Amino acid sequence: MYSGQIFVLLIIIICVGAGTLRHYMRLRERQPREDPHYQSRIQALEERVKTLERIVTDKNYDLKREFDRL
Repeated sequence: MYSGQIFVLLIIIICVGAGTLRHYMRLRERQPREDPHYQSRIQALEERVKTLERIVTDKNYDLKREFDRL
């Protein structure tokens, strides 16, 4: 190989590698980070869902709905 061809090949490899690295860094920035604010909101929502499940699965809830229909 001639030195000119090697030089062109190195430039191509460097450009492709830089593009790949830039793409990787952008993807890494988009990933959600562990934020205590989000964790506390998730826990609060989970508690609300548990409470709603308890209400809906309660036998008295069905009875109350039947009385409301009458």
